[in-house]
Amino acid sequence: MSGETVNQMVGQLARGTLDAARLQGLLATTFKQSNENPYWTYYEFELKNGPFARGEFRLSKEGGKALLSLMAREEPALTENDLDLSQWGEVSNIRVSPRIPPEGTDAYSYNVEGVKVSFQFTHTSRRLRSVALEWGAVA
Repeated sequence: MSGETVNQMVGQLARGTLDAARLQGLLATTFKQSNENPYWTYYEFELKNGPFARGEFRLSKEGGKALLSLMAREEPALTENDLDLSQWGEVSNIRVSPRIPPEGTDAYSYNVEGVKVSFQFTHTSRRLRSVALEWGAVA
């Protein structure tokens, strides 16, 4: 899978309404409810093809807020150099997490049409670990 495929997928997911059915269609998967509390409903899903293996979708019960996390496949590994992150504009936040095994991570957040999009890479090898999209959050 190419970095271009990741960027195309992220663009399609971020540019549009927050609608679980639309997201499932774009990802070609079905969300399966995994947990629930008074504030959020949690869903998990597997992806058969593409740069991501699995993910989680969290939808607020009040509406208007959601988090979609996509976990990158181990192989073939994509690195930061495989992605053209410049298309997302200026970095709005950098989050460093040195305790995430095995080498820590760095996440770069962007505001894409009101959706906070974060790309997380391993600190030293710069492998793509995950991409998260958050609706209803300040980027």
